[in-house]
Amino acid sequence: MGLQKALILDLSPIAAVLMGTFSAVLVGVMRETLVNDIPLIFRNEIYATACIIGASVFLILQEVGLIFELNAGITISIIIIIRLLSVKYKVGLPKIK
Repeated sequence: MGLQKALILDLSPIAAVLMGTFSAVLVGVMRETLVNDIPLIFRNEIYATACIIGASVFLILQEVGLIFELNAGITISIIIIIRLLSVKYKVGLPKIK
């Protein structure tokens, strides 16, 4: 949603990807905080990276000319697959010491 809104406002693709990632991460942080859990973004999981990849795929598919509904479905599927694989195989980004 954040990516689409940024594109509607004619922001650059990089700014649109950042806005989409920020909105997805912020919603996740709010959800986890409300249920009194540590937000996923603060754990050793691939979360924001999956959003960045998904937003980039969305932009590429939009340039190809794919209809919005199909584009959104493919993008959501890719993000879910990345998240599921990263959790299943315990793949994460390195922690900062």
